[in-house]
Amino acid sequence: MSERIRLSKQERKNQICDVARKLFIEKGFENTTMKDIQKKSGISIGGLYYHYDNIYDILKDLIMSSENKKNIILSEIKTLNPNMAIEDILIQASLSIIFDKSENSILYVHLLILMKENDGLKHLYELRKKKAKEEFLAMLKSHNALNYKFLANDDFIDFFNAAKLGNYYFSDGDREKQNKKMYADFIKTYIRGHLPCNEK
Repeated sequence: MSERIRLSKQERKNQICDVARKLFIEKGFENTTMKDIQKKSGISIGGLYYHYDNIYDILKDLIMSSENKKNIILSEIKTLNPNMAIEDILIQASLSIIFDKSENSILYVHLLILMKENDGLKHLYELRKKKAKEEFLAMLKSHNALNYKFLANDDFIDFFNAAKLGNYYFSDGDREKQNKKMYADFIKTYIRGHLPCNEK
């Protein structure tokens, strides 16, 4: 008989979150139960409830612990293209996130959809948005680009979320190039409309 591997508390939570992420994407958050997560993860129901009170707590950990991908992509683009203007880097990073199809990106889209009818998820969204704004502003500061801080305002975030939702529902590989150009033109126009005249 094989001996059960003992995991640290954080390792066990990571295991639970990995299973839950896949189930939330496969079945939908609203159709996933703690029992589903318990069965798929292979731990006892008591063990699951020792770490999490409900699926909302699991989703909160998933959303709040996910890295701010925009900042990662910004840094990668800057490293690969050291002479690229910050405006172009910001546009390219935005497009990368809008068209991202990773598990965490899909999970974020589910949050955007479900929060309309769920105060707990709406609160989680606001927490994540606050954290993302703080991380984005810190990144801009590190690149001496705080004049672009308006890209962290609610208007731009609403556009960004609408673009992600649109791409999720109406993704068309044949039109992706045209869609990227359309979004790039919009973001560029938005930036030019918010920068001081002497910086355009």
